[in-house]
Amino acid sequence: MSGVVPSTEKLIGSLVEYLDEGKLRPALVIREQGNRTALLDAKGHEKVINRDLVLLRHPGRRAEPSQVVQALAALEDERTKLAGELDLHLLWEVVREQGRGFSASELAELFFGQRSSVATAVVLEALLNDRLYFTRRHFEFIAQSPEQVERLRIQQERTRLRSEAYRKTQSMIRQIIVNNSVPPAEQCAPLIAELKRYLENPFSRSSDMTALLTQAAPEIAPPESAFEILDRLNAAPAAPRFALIGGLRLQFSEEAIEEAARASAIPRPAVDDPFAVSVDDEETLDIDDALSCEALPDGSLRVRIYIALVADLIIKGSTLDQEAAARAATVYLPEATVRMLPDELSCNRASLVAGVERSVLTTDVRLSAEGEMLSCEIYPASVKVAHRLSYDRADELLAGNQEELPGPAAMLKRLHAAALLLRERRRRAGAVLFQRREVKVKVHDDTIDIQVFEQSSPSRLLVAEFMVLSNYVAARFAADNNVPIIYRVQPTSGGELAMQRPRLSLYPEFHAGVGLSYYAQLSSPIRRYADLVLQRQLIATLAQPGAPVYRTDELLTVLANAENADAEGKELERRAKRYWTLRYLQRSQLDRPLDALAYREGASAELLDYAVRGALRGAPRGIGESPILVRIARIDPLRGLLTLDYVGPAPEIAEQPRSGR
Repeated sequence: MSGVVPSTEKLIGSLVEYLDEGKLRPALVIREQGNRTALLDAKGHEKVINRDLVLLRHPGRRAEPSQVVQALAALEDERTKLAGELDLHLLWEVVREQGRGFSASELAELFFGQRSSVATAVVLEALLNDRLYFTRRHFEFIAQSPEQVERLRIQQERTRLRSEAYRKTQSMIRQIIVNNSVPPAEQCAPLIAELKRYLENPFSRSSDMTALLTQAAPEIAPPESAFEILDRLNAAPAAPRFALIGGLRLQFSEEAIEEAARASAIPRPAVDDPFAVSVDDEETLDIDDALSCEALPDGSLRVRIYIALVADLIIKGSTLDQEAAARAATVYLPEATVRMLPDELSCNRASLVAGVERSVLTTDVRLSAEGEMLSCEIYPASVKVAHRLSYDRADELLAGNQEELPGPAAMLKRLHAAALLLRERRRRAGAVLFQRREVKVKVHDDTIDIQVFEQSSPSRLLVAEFMVLSNYVAARFAADNNVPIIYRVQPTSGGELAMQRPRLSLYPEFHAGVGLSYYAQLSSPIRRYADLVLQRQLIATLAQPGAPVYRTDELLTVLANAENADAEGKELERRAKRYWTLRYLQRSQLDRPLDALAYREGASAELLDYAVRGALRGAPRGIGESPILVRIARIDPLRGLLTLDYVGPAPEIAEQPRSGR
């Protein structure tokens, strides 16, 4: 190639062209040492490069270092003029039938009618950046065939359009999600269609769209951004917001529904228990458990805990079982309940509906007057629950309102007294007993209902304590009979307060969090697949000792998957509750003083009527955990942000004499 620099040629004082990030740049050579060459660029800055990067010398063009800026500016003017005349398509048309390779200097002479170093530099830079007309073999350039050029042109056009569309979509997403500005409707149609596909196909969500959403709002989960954009464009899907965001399965397959309709319970021995009651939320339809008790002549108490025997209704490996495994758990969202099992099973055939005979796994225990377990056994049976009570109604009965139901009321009081003894025994064994308030959020159309309740209410404490007891008895039975199950363990590590995180184990160990030597979870088989699996394991062993339905390795795989999916469901429930609670506050509680409780020395506070926490500003030092009044300073439901401003102590505190400081 004419003008390309031989490796032996001395270059000091010459103007050259060197390769820098795919472009040819002019410079003046000021030093040479071996394969290193020192240059002055167009700004007079010195740069040292490898000699091989010097591709062209301008013969007869020399300059002193003091003249480099002017000399290179003049050279650049010549290059710019010739570059404006160059047409690679026309040059390709001239040479495409030749069937041979050309050097840059030959192509420069063909196009410009002269063989000059400046023309060669212009053509060489264009060819180095060409991806359409010529292919390169070292510094020889060969024209592509018309078919190749057309194919490459189409590919480049698609890439260009895709890139333009990507930038346009990115800009539109930022405009909507960050600036809260809605573009004209005709511009939004393609984005709406793409976001709906993104949400409705959770197992094949576009990585490009995920990247776009993440770049626009990195602090928001991409599916939440997608739904929020559709909502702001008045194009939100009809499905529940957080069900779509979480990628939950909203429909059962026809085969699974048919299996649920055909499911029938195995005949089990009937239990004569006229006082069995279920206690649950008012709206609950999928009832897992029921309780009863009777005082025995020796002063002990017989308690029977009935758990729905779902294992009798669902065959391991069936379509219905596979769908339950994929769902892992029922997810309770403010907008909807997404069940693990079809309604026909969850709310009917498996549910412990009052007045209907149902198969159950019974935990039958005898407790002393001090709450010590004297004996226990587990067995399958069938029972007809006599009464269905809500937590509120059960609390009324426990409080003494027993005119309508004197039998259940007396039984509930005995159960409650026994539950308090069991709880105290666990506390003395090191159990960590939380009594945090819970919030129930329901969304109907555009109405948001919020209820806050105490987990330590008498009826809730009663039910929770006997579910713990049932789980303990099941785990103890498995350990005593060498039944492979997955235990929940939480060993202590050097002191009462130094506990490890809870974990799953093939071997029974002490669970410090619940204060029991054996623990497993089996009390919610309608709602949790892991519970159903372990229930199957126990039922198989009760029927034929030594013949479990799951191998140990199979248990580990099944339960690990179920636990992960269940944890994701719980996190989705938490996010959904917080989002809708903040939406409610944003709508109706701005600029109002709100009752709250300060935490963390005034760094945060919980709104008492809504059981939601936020950062607290302006609280006095040393405020401690005390009732206060606050106002909402900042609220962002989408990002889960809540900041509160301290207003003052709560009125009942303000009226009391203040201690001097």
